[in-house]
Amino acid sequence: MSSVTVRGSALAAVTPDRAELSLALTHLAPDAAGALDEIAARSQRLEQILIGLGFNSDDWATDGVQIAEEYQWKKETNVLVGHRATTALTVTIRSPELVSAVIRDGVSTAGASVRSLAWRVDDDNPARAALLGAAARDARVRATAYVEALDLHLGDVELISETPIEAEPSPHPRMMMAAKMADGGGAGELSVNGGRVELSAEVSVRFTINVNGE
Repeated sequence: MSSVTVRGSALAAVTPDRAELSLALTHLAPDAAGALDEIAARSQRLEQILIGLGFNSDDWATDGVQIAEEYQWKKETNVLVGHRATTALTVTIRSPELVSAVIRDGVSTAGASVRSLAWRVDDDNPARAALLGAAARDARVRATAYVEALDLHLGDVELISETPIEAEPSPHPRMMMAAKMADGGGAGELSVNGGRVELSAEVSVRFTINVNGE
């Protein structure tokens, strides 16, 4: 039986459910123990800031700790200048108004630096399922247009796949996100806004083709 395979797509701008903020701590000291002690103290200070803002310990995770010798080029030779300890903490923030507070207090009180800020949409957000449905409907619209242009009739669905049918899977995720963040304000309180997150979905569908309406 003849068939037609099409790829449907859909796009939507969605309000993000959460922000993922990564804060880094680093300190250079003459010895490794001194560097680690300072990082440990500042990490505890940062955690106390989060608790004070209403976060639970499940809302953040430590991204690891590193300690390494640090050298500087002086007088045509590498000179050991101390040991640098580095760690990072990633906190999940579900109240957008808290993002600026975490950044402000983390930087000013714990000496942290912002490593990254990303806006995320939850996996169970209804917009994701709606988007996949819209992509499937788009596939039917495309297939119908193709077969009717050839005086044929669209039949039943044979196969639905999130990867290309009868082709190598794309290396890119089928559900993609691109965060858009509003510009910050001037001096004073930091303005942080998640804006809208753009989601896209694609689906491949294979339909049978009915000849002469059969």
